Amino acid sequence: MIIGVTHDQDGRVVQRLSVSTKISIGLPPNGDCNHPTKLDHFVFLRKKKSANRVEWEADPELTRHYGEQCRELHIMLIDDDIENVFPSSYAWWTAIERKCWGDGVTATRRTAEKPGGQPWTTCGSGCPELASGQCKPSGDLRFVLADFPRLGSVCRIHTCSYRSIRQIHSALQEIQTFTGGRLAGITAKLTVRPEEATYFDRKEKKKKKTSSIWALSLEVEGDDMRKLIANLTENARLFAETRRLLGSGKILEVVEDEQEQAHEISAEFYPASGNGCAPAKGNEVSAAQDTAPANTTAKPPSPENGTALAGGNSSAKPPGNGAASSPAGNNGNGSAGISGFNRLRNEFLTAARRVATTKKQAIGEVVEWASGGTFKYGDIGRMTECDLPRLRAANELMASTLASTPR
Repeated sequence: MIIGVTHDQDGRVVQRLSVSTKISIGLPPNGDCNHPTKLDHFVFLRKKKSANRVEWEADPELTRHYGEQCRELHIMLIDDDIENVFPSSYAWWTAIERKCWGDGVTATRRTAEKPGGQPWTTCGSGCPELASGQCKPSGDLRFVLADFPRLGSVCRIHTCSYRSIRQIHSALQEIQTFTGGRLAGITAKLTVRPEEATYFDRKEKKKKKTSSIWALSLEVEGDDMRKLIANLTENARLFAETRRLLGSGKILEVVEDEQEQAHEISAEFYPASGNGCAPAKGNEVSAAQDTAPANTTAKPPSPENGTALAGGNSSAKPPGNGAASSPAGNNGNGSAGISGFNRLRNEFLTAARRVATTKKQAIGEVVEWASGGTFKYGDIGRMTECDLPRLRAANELMASTLASTPR
């Protein structure tokens, strides 16, 4: 036992899994093509060691098994916690790091003063990097291939598509509704299919257009309701029984090197401008981006600007010199008093997520409960220093709840 390596500070086993297989519906720039190639099917990739870094190459075994035009595959989910199965956030990736990440209300940003990250209050609506396309929605679905079960590592597919993130997250929540919160061991079908999307053309202001994109979704099938429920619960029950026999108290983490992931994601989803390349023949992926959330003021890029997003594989033009844009204003980080307030609000959000996961409740319900009905989840971004007493009280309530919850 090594605390901090094999176990956490409370003595619980930390099960850390690596990513050995990547599945994608797009490919990064290659050779003379310095823009991603958008695809209408899955490609299967494995890691290889190059001169300077670890890169991804086509996996011939998986490609032979699933075929070169695979649009659906069966997967097995690895944990009951949605944040372990499908972590999602707004994220600004550069070629070397994840510069900023947040939940649409508050964020953490790496700065020259705090390279490890500091609280950042402009996230989602009003964020200049989201509006410019430097920041995007980000989601990573982690799973095991049902046809190639493997212990000790997982598969991963990354998406920057609003549509795909909504659909996958909603499917996971619906599955939990039927299984009483279980996800581990569930076998589902991951699909990519064409769907209509709307966007506003930047050159023709306020003119809405429609086009098609390739979006991801997650499904569980059954010939009738009884078989559907049986498909949902059979493997999940087996996983739960195995956990009971082996003992509980394990923490699951999927581990990826951030610099390695930054190089991969920035190349595929944040390409530099250049001569570009056309999608593969027969590929009908549109250059339109799917619709952003209604409460987000960021405008989807138009096809004419070359910023594309199709089922999670998009491209946006960063500043020509590759430098990060400077923060707008002080972003609420200008004084010690406001920084203390931001820190307390971030603690409030963190505690609310932990309680939501522990109690298997929606985070909005937890926010209302902890604040005695004073706040709703959407109010967090509008809090002021006048709300400090209520924030402290809510944090204390959630801390006592977590402390009294059996591990």
